[in-house]
Amino acid sequence: MKTKNNTTEQSEPPAVAGGLTNPTTQAAGVGEATDIQVQPPATAGGSDLNELRKENEQLKTTIRIGEAHRQITGELEKAGARSPGLLFDAVKGDLQFGDDGALDNAAALVGRLKITFPEQFGFDRPTASIDAGAGQAAVPRLTRETLARMKTAEIAALDWNDVRRVLAG
Repeated sequence: MKTKNNTTEQSEPPAVAGGLTNPTTQAAGVGEATDIQVQPPATAGGSDLNELRKENEQLKTTIRIGEAHRQITGELEKAGARSPGLLFDAVKGDLQFGDDGALDNAAALVGRLKITFPEQFGFDRPTASIDAGAGQAAVPRLTRETLARMKTAEIAALDWNDVRRVLAG
């Protein structure tokens, strides 16, 4: 059968699934069928099948580790960890999975990390500003009543502009 593509002519029969030709439709001569038996690639040899199984296990392991990473880092963020990704790398080798593929020892790992690296947990306090927070504290309000209760020495130590403002208002 000749087919014409954009640039070439082909004299081959169409391929069946998997890229192999069907031996019963391809004739060795006119009207003769060949006795060649073709096996699909997955069963062609034991090594191919074993390689596919190994690759499948590696992919499953990669998926489990990815799910464990999301779970552990989420729990570390809830616990107030500063760098959950780095902490996960510290315990990656100690992950234990159940038969269903779920992580079994997540709480134990987070607890161990809190004990081993306590400086990585907790929330940062904001640093003091240059002026040490001046103007942020509430200034006690001076009223006529507080002036009436004060002794003259206490009044003399006050800011006179505040005293004038209270007495004028």
